[in-house]
Amino acid sequence: MKIYSSNRSTINYFLLLLMHYTILLYLLLSFLSLSAQEKVTLYKGKKARITPIVETQDSRGFEPFKIAERVELLFYTSNRLLWHHNAGKNPNALMVDGLINIPQDSIAARVQLDSAQCSDWQYSLYQSQLCEEMIVAGCYEPQHLLVFYDDSNKVIGFIEICVSCAGVSVSEGLRTFVVCPERMAVLGSMVNRIAEKNSITPTDTITKSEKQKFR
Repeated sequence: MKIYSSNRSTINYFLLLLMHYTILLYLLLSFLSLSAQEKVTLYKGKKARITPIVETQDSRGFEPFKIAERVELLFYTSNRLLWHHNAGKNPNALMVDGLINIPQDSIAARVQLDSAQCSDWQYSLYQSQLCEEMIVAGCYEPQHLLVFYDDSNKVIGFIEICVSCAGVSVSEGLRTFVVCPERMAVLGSMVNRIAEKNSITPTDTITKSEKQKFR
């Protein structure tokens, strides 16, 4: 009887041990499956909330606000792709030999930013932690361009902004930043304030319907 009892105890011990490792294996597989689903969700551009997203600062390139002598914000008359579509989403053709290559009749207004405005833009683009979700934009309809000049009035770079689609194009050599609806909503608000202060037509800025995309 003692031998039988001992064998049964041994069997029970191994059964419990097997159950324990089975549970651990199940939890591990569930975690790996969840991580894979999250990556696919981000890739497909669907909402996947991460509060907050850790915005790793890019160390490549230079931060234009720190070296530019002056900064301008250009308002296009309409979506740039309608009249300069050959440049595409990587519009290197917009800058040629240190000059902005844009027809004058396609510029609705240009405003030189003061020191306070430059500080606001620098903080919003390169220092603030704004992003809570990542959405891959399927459109690109830029209507604004930040232009950076050196002390000889030569263009050293630009950032083209599509507020409605949460997209940007950064010229070669400039430091990049994380793009998300939250950040673009802040930039859209800044653009609107500049437009209002300088009596620029509201149609040249983010519209009310476009704002709904960020709510």
